[in-house]
Amino acid sequence: MKEERIKETVKLQFEMIHLFHKNFARAFHQTGNSSYNLNKNQNKAMLIIGAVGEIMPTTLGKCLDLQKGSLTSMIDALEREELVYRRGDPGDRRKVLVSLTEKGKVYIDWFKGELEKNASGILNRLAEEDIAAYQESLKTMLVTLKKLDESAR
Repeated sequence: MKEERIKETVKLQFEMIHLFHKNFARAFHQTGNSSYNLNKNQNKAMLIIGAVGEIMPTTLGKCLDLQKGSLTSMIDALEREELVYRRGDPGDRRKVLVSLTEKGKVYIDWFKGELEKNASGILNRLAEEDIAAYQESLKTMLVTLKKLDESAR
């Protein structure tokens, strides 16, 4: 029974990912004017760093599914734009942490506003009860994904 449920869950997950990207991926590209011309991976990295405050590059790479070389180049580019900075981990000199600069925080506030505008335009095509159901589903997914994250440690 559990194996059948897992099989169906995997099928639903991939169908959901496909439809999510089909409907929302453009939101990462259709933003208003900014003096920064970040690509979607750079924008995702900025959102992740902004959400956690500071992160080790290896962890960021796992979140973005990027190889070390690509990740290093991306962080270098964000550093050149003065959006992020690297610093040594005070608890472990061998580790490096990446954080947002003040410019990075301003950019993230602007970018989140743009994403919200774009997502609102998409979600407005739904009835209010459908939006509420979607919201509850996302909350359930988030709780489940956090449990998976905790169990992997």
